[in-house]
Amino acid sequence: MPPIDSKTPAVELNDEDKVKWKNGLAWEKSLDEQREHQLIREGLFWHDEQLDGLSDDDRMWEIIKMSFLQVATILDSVGLVHYFEYFLERGILGAKHMRLLTLKYVQTKMPEIEDPKEQSDIVEAAANSMMDEEMRLFEARYGDIDRLVLDCQHARRFLSEKLLHDDWMIDQYDLTAPLHLEASSHHTKWSVPKVDYESFGHYADWVAATGCDGFLFLWPVIEGNRVPPVVRCKKLHNAPCADFVVDWQHMEAVTCGIDNKVNLYRIKEETIEFKRDKHDNQGFLCVAADVGTGRVALGTNFGWIKILDFQTKEFVSSLIGHQDHCKALAVDWEKNLVVSCSWDSYVHLYDLRSAKLAHRLTGHNSNCYALDVDFESMVAVSSANEYRFMLWDLRERKLLQSYESPGHNVNCMSLDAENGKLATASDDGLVKIWNLHTEAGEEWETSWENSLDCKHNMTVAMDVDWQLGRLVTASWDYNVDMWNLTTGEHLHHFFKPRRCMTQVRMSK
Repeated sequence: MPPIDSKTPAVELNDEDKVKWKNGLAWEKSLDEQREHQLIREGLFWHDEQLDGLSDDDRMWEIIKMSFLQVATILDSVGLVHYFEYFLERGILGAKHMRLLTLKYVQTKMPEIEDPKEQSDIVEAAANSMMDEEMRLFEARYGDIDRLVLDCQHARRFLSEKLLHDDWMIDQYDLTAPLHLEASSHHTKWSVPKVDYESFGHYADWVAATGCDGFLFLWPVIEGNRVPPVVRCKKLHNAPCADFVVDWQHMEAVTCGIDNKVNLYRIKEETIEFKRDKHDNQGFLCVAADVGTGRVALGTNFGWIKILDFQTKEFVSSLIGHQDHCKALAVDWEKNLVVSCSWDSYVHLYDLRSAKLAHRLTGHNSNCYALDVDFESMVAVSSANEYRFMLWDLRERKLLQSYESPGHNVNCMSLDAENGKLATASDDGLVKIWNLHTEAGEEWETSWENSLDCKHNMTVAMDVDWQLGRLVTASWDYNVDMWNLTTGEHLHHFFKPRRCMTQVRMSK
């Protein structure tokens, strides 16, 4: 519905109107879907020299003006550029909005355009506007114009004046509302081109990630290809996917989420088996699994660790001890040993055979968030919300060393016990590499070797291949990236989702 101060009625489209609009965009069906996806991915690294040296706000304002110019260009193509400001008044700020233009909208919302020929010419030009590749890929290269208008101070000042005194953009919502389903970006967000989907068997090196939409994405790592295609995009949860593991040899994944659901996803066959717990208000926060034998350990928001046999689809035992969210765990199925950490600030050792708590490691004074374990050397490292992390001896069941990390509150970590290295990621967007061979009592600076700026607002997920010297990071800023662990070189950007990433894994 239009706002109460609108001077025109609401736009109502019948089925015939929608068919006419779709027919005007029939040219889109002739586009090469794989190429379009490729160009959208490559748009992330589009460089416009005209924007070099500008401040962030000035850069956004220049992009906004470029978007305004698209409207003028489209109108000029039919000799009606004198309507340019009239279009901006209606909130049609670029080709992205022009694409949604219908004849009914022009007739209802633009009474100044009275000539039927002018009306039809404008609608036809709008339908064909994105045949121009620069206009079609503008958002991929420069960003969402609607978002930029909100973020840019110049734009906010300009539009606030126009909104207040000239009644600009009163009916903007009415442009998109009648075409909400037809104009949905769901297809471009989640679809995988058939050619890319069928290329699954061509690759052997992978990165996978899950996000807040419950999807799992799979990309190949292709040498020299900075933005590889996604070859799998599967919805596995109806809420954020909290954690997952992959058997890369058999290409099978176990995922868990806060929707109280555990999945066994056979990636090659595209088949999913799942199991829910009987407690509806329970969520699974972390997982460790031997996918081949179907044994799965799951940390819950109640603090319990539940053991699931995926072959029988039954929970076979519960490890009780934590009093709050179990945030991370690791399992050695041969040694029957489980190590976990929780918001109750404890690190626990459990015996799988007896399903009993074997030992409680104390030392943290706040919620524990991350954990990594080397069962061969029997050492573990854990972090808490206190700007430090701790190294534990699991044989002697004692604290070896506590490391301070001022300004770097660790979200996730990866341990290379053989070489005494540790990688940590934090809300500061950095990944830091630590030398754990420092003597007790040495200053923390001597153990911190170097840091990598991952360009994330927050680095919330990370995986490290210590042998090949590469690092994968993911973030709430939607990005997944691979880096050279030694040089910090940006190797790949894995682009598909538009939602926050929760976990990331790579084949090793």
